[in-house]
Amino acid sequence: MPLIALLLDVIAAGVFWLQQSQGLYLLGTIIQGGLTLVLLIMLFTYQGKRFGWFNFSTWSHVFTVRFAVIVFSFLINAIMLFVYILNVTGANNVIFH
Repeated sequence: MPLIALLLDVIAAGVFWLQQSQGLYLLGTIIQGGLTLVLLIMLFTYQGKRFGWFNFSTWSHVFTVRFAVIVFSFLINAIMLFVYILNVTGANNVIFH
């Protein structure tokens, strides 16, 4: 699953580059929404080990590297989806200007 998450990030970067060069903002928003939804599903259906060792000095668990890749991929893509939506609605078009 972490490799699939990284592959989805590469696809998202390609869609970002495509829409920057062609101006297909609505299509980019739809594809980014689909990728974010797939990553959200992957986040909740991950069957591997989610937490590593327990840190007694901070009293917290840490994510395993595989699960952290999925979590960070989801967070970055969700933020980008938010930026895409701001651009399409006209609220802020600084990123895509």
